[in-house]
Amino acid sequence: MADEYELSALHTQHPDRAAIDAEAHARPPVSIESECAEAWHWVMHAPQDQPVTLPPPLDPTARHQVIECDDGILRFERHTEFISLTFFGSATPQPETLELVGRCPGVQLAGARIVLTNKPAALTDMFESTRLFGGEVMFDGIIVATDFQVGDFGLVVYAVSGTFQDGFSRGRLVKRLLDLETYRMACLLGLPSVRRLTPQLQELEARAQASTTSLGTTVDALDNAIDALAAILKDVSAIRSEVHYRIAASNAYYDLVSDRLESLDETQIGQRQTLRGFVKHRLDPGMKTIRAFERRADKVASSVSEALALVRTQLDHAAQRQSQELLASMEQRARQQVHLAQAVEGLSVAAITYYAVGLLFYLLKGLPDTGISDNALVALSIAPIGFIVAYLTRRAKRRVARMIK
Repeated sequence: MADEYELSALHTQHPDRAAIDAEAHARPPVSIESECAEAWHWVMHAPQDQPVTLPPPLDPTARHQVIECDDGILRFERHTEFISLTFFGSATPQPETLELVGRCPGVQLAGARIVLTNKPAALTDMFESTRLFGGEVMFDGIIVATDFQVGDFGLVVYAVSGTFQDGFSRGRLVKRLLDLETYRMACLLGLPSVRRLTPQLQELEARAQASTTSLGTTVDALDNAIDALAAILKDVSAIRSEVHYRIAASNAYYDLVSDRLESLDETQIGQRQTLRGFVKHRLDPGMKTIRAFERRADKVASSVSEALALVRTQLDHAAQRQSQELLASMEQRARQQVHLAQAVEGLSVAAITYYAVGLLFYLLKGLPDTGISDNALVALSIAPIGFIVAYLTRRAKRRVARMIK
């Protein structure tokens, strides 16, 4: 068209838009055109921070890769904690394809084999177990059955029968079943860690209860309580840090499992237990254990933090009380010093007056007789001399005080 234009000519694109858009189309369902087909899926636990060496033609730097094989296609995907290899073909994979998959590193976490057929009678013929799980899913007449038993090549077999409208409908259902098998195993990776750390958490709970119920009131007792509570809080924080990522990942994987089960829109057939019923019945107790451990660890950390705050408050109160007692003692000493200073000042005035009067007496003796008794003059001079000495002493004291300020 003449008025066509490029979007980039109008606005500068966000630097992450291309990556976000690519992620939205990164794992599309594979169109499965054949009515009778198979999908083999392996999941190997391989954390993203660990290097992975893949056999050619697989590219270890790629997050998604599709390889054309003689018997079908092999899709490689790199996830946060695992890598997956999925084979799509009209029959079982050939030995060359299995040999390529076998050379991929990592320990197998999950696996599924999905067999699609248009013959409903083939469902029960594929399983040795008499107990099957499944129901009608997504579309009318599409039935899924499995025994959830790990079989050859470490795979759980799912049988899908019915007539699909097109290959993309088959691909959508197959992708949901593969995700269900992958994430139902991944979501319980946190359970072994929780079970291993539960005795330590129980010990910390007992220590926290003992420390909070035996808090003392003296400064030394409060200091000891702070040390004990701080050690407990340190140990609890170490446990929470150790399992924080694992618990968060388990919750995320469980949400994915719930989403996949919801998207299957499963309907029960007769008295057979559905996929949803089996998965939820097995996963929910483990997830409740994981979440209960997280709540218990959070509660211990919260109670210890509150106890530490209480102890610090009591310690501050004790310190304030000691400070008040110290200030009161200092005030009493200051008053005593003032009284002593006043007493010394009075004695000093009396002593100076005494010496001044003595000097006046000697002075009068050396003067000619005036007809007035020297003793009378000395007696009359005591009060004025004492007043003058007291005045001069206080004046000197005020000057010294001003100089100090």
